[in-house]
Amino acid sequence: MTFARTDEQRQLADMLDAHLARGGVDWASAVEDSGVASLGIAEDAGGLGTDLRDAAVVAAAFGRANAGLDWAKHWVTNRHGATNEDARDALAILHSAEMVGLCATLLADTAAFLKERRQFGVPIASFQALRHRMADMAMALALAEAAVGAAVDTPEDARAVAAARVLAEDAARVVGEGAVQLHGAMGLTAELRVGGYFRRLRVLMQGDGTARRMLKRMAA
Repeated sequence: MTFARTDEQRQLADMLDAHLARGGVDWASAVEDSGVASLGIAEDAGGLGTDLRDAAVVAAAFGRANAGLDWAKHWVTNRHGATNEDARDALAILHSAEMVGLCATLLADTAAFLKERRQFGVPIASFQALRHRMADMAMALALAEAAVGAAVDTPEDARAVAAARVLAEDAARVVGEGAVQLHGAMGLTAELRVGGYFRRLRVLMQGDGTARRMLKRMAA
């Protein structure tokens, strides 16, 4: 339920998690069944409102399931219309929220794998070096989630937006690469979903509002 604060947002996150867990999700069914198409549209225009935190809840849920839906652009278009700095910042925030969701699942899957995999008669999760690696991954994710949450509350603050995007990309690298490596030779096989999540992270890292652009913006 990443980024959910209100009961309504928690219910939205739970509904999306349940729907997306069925697998085989496409854009049409996800939008139609969950009703998220009405987010980004003002209530007086028949929508569910333009709260950015609602949008971040949805983006994170799509990330947790690796739905691969570019819903962020859909919301930004509804909310901002023409492309401008505000629209680019909102898109950077929502892509960062999706990265947090992707990383959350990768971290959970990796933790479960390390507990199941055994060497020398014990779970490899007990190995100190791997525990340190997992701690680094968890810390990177926690920092990204906090930064994105702050940017959601203050999207007009260019530094907050930049920090969120930079830390989300850092988490994508630390958690994504860590998950692949800790799964060993299986990390990028079709047998596990780790590889697909990592590829989606790479797509988002190459997209709008990249960390490099944000760092240049902060420097300026």
